[in-house]
Amino acid sequence: MASHEIPSEIKAIQVQSDKTVKVIQIPFGQDDLVKNLPEDQLIIRVRAVALNPTDWKHGIGEWGTAGTILGCDSAGDVVKVGSAVKHLKVGDRVAGFNYGGSFQTTNGSYAEYVRLISSVTFKLPDGLTYEEGASLPVPHLTAVQVFYMRLNIPKPFSPPAAEKEIILIWGGSTAVGHNAIQLARISGLRVFVTASPSVHDELKALGAEQTFDYRAADAVKQIQAAAGERGIIYAIDTVGEKSTNDSTIDALSLSRDSHLVSILPPDPASVSRRKEVKVEFSLVYTLLGFDFTFANAFKYDTIPEDKTRALEYVSTYIPRVLEGWKAGQGSSSLKPQRLRKLEGGLEKIEEGLKIMRDGKYGREKLVYTIS
Repeated sequence: MASHEIPSEIKAIQVQSDKTVKVIQIPFGQDDLVKNLPEDQLIIRVRAVALNPTDWKHGIGEWGTAGTILGCDSAGDVVKVGSAVKHLKVGDRVAGFNYGGSFQTTNGSYAEYVRLISSVTFKLPDGLTYEEGASLPVPHLTAVQVFYMRLNIPKPFSPPAAEKEIILIWGGSTAVGHNAIQLARISGLRVFVTASPSVHDELKALGAEQTFDYRAADAVKQIQAAAGERGIIYAIDTVGEKSTNDSTIDALSLSRDSHLVSILPPDPASVSRRKEVKVEFSLVYTLLGFDFTFANAFKYDTIPEDKTRALEYVSTYIPRVLEGWKAGQGSSSLKPQRLRKLEGGLEKIEEGLKIMRDGKYGREKLVYTIS
């Protein structure tokens, strides 16, 4: 089969009604959306995939829809591009994400091939492995969305402000936190981070100026004291629980209006906790540019500007962020997470989902090589 030839059937992981997943054969090459590829989409042959919390929650948790194909983050080789895709071409090595496990019955990243939307797909430099590439899209683009579309902080590599603002990242050891620390640094912010003391040195090496033990009874007071009179006006909660939302809110400026973005829906009581603190939920799937229901509960309308700004980022900014990447080391702007490479390909992904569900992993990204 020629490299550009798309098979009529592929292996893919399907969500089952009993909250398990199964490798099945699905029709692909003759699917209408493959034959008549939408202008803003592309198809890749999947070489590696990564696991995110959303994947186990959709695959073996409560969020998924039986009969759909699972998987968000993947990396591979472009085999077909839509007519409007300008920053990628056939043969490029790329990474991107898809909303798997929700509504698509013939498309998902945990498969041999996947259709991706170009606004969330980016080219990999030569030194960046497929596994490293697969580890990036959801966590990196979540941080991008929070910073540049919700908090509206300066874009990467902007001229430094006369007086740098502080951003508080609650949960710096998560995948989103790992990316957020580094994006904040190259966007000219001072970075305050909460995490377990065991990882403080690692987070400082990524760009955190100050680190705090989130379990300390006086963590909020420590953060406020370190921030000084002006305080902190920007924050992201990468954990998204009510307790972490509330602690983050309490740590923000006492003298200026401030803004917290949570990566999970905040409790209404948290939203109204302090009138001078704007609290909102941001979800990376809005970068895809269509309506959807998240976790069988939250309906989202299309946000066209999210898709437009995401396309600008993957076309213009991420090439510079990844420039000079060396496998295992990263670039001068972004260091990779540690990868935990699991064996067995698609047939063993359910084991990885269970590892995530059971919390049996640390500051590492679970990845699989597919082909």
